[in-house]
Amino acid sequence: MNEVLVRLLLLGGLGLVAVGVGLAARRWSRPTHRPVDVAGLADHPGVVLFTFTGCRTCKEALTRVEELGAPLREVTWELEARVFDDLGVEAVPLTVVVDRRGRTVAVLAGVPGRRRLRRAWRRATRVLGSDDRAL
Repeated sequence: MNEVLVRLLLLGGLGLVAVGVGLAARRWSRPTHRPVDVAGLADHPGVVLFTFTGCRTCKEALTRVEELGAPLREVTWELEARVFDDLGVEAVPLTVVVDRRGRTVAVLAGVPGRRRLRRAWRRATRVLGSDDRAL
């Protein structure tokens, strides 16, 4: 009986290790995209989301950004392909967070994580210092 219990505990422990390794690999293998300047497309501060109509993950990204409650400008490839070309957008979904001065704070490829999106939004909406106001 003790042998069975030890084996079950060992298997459970190995399962937990495997799950941990999988989560860590997922975290460090996030998709990336080069910087995109969307200053003319977004409210300041705001979020620009590049999507494609038939994209399931684009719908997830849209829901995630809407949960944030930030001003949102969705750019859909079918309607605005030229914007994609002009800005060099290579993949969807692509979420770009813009601060009060129109500068890109974050470019998040794929479905943005809630924590990363909230952090980027906090950076975008932080109160400007006296040096920033003069610019």
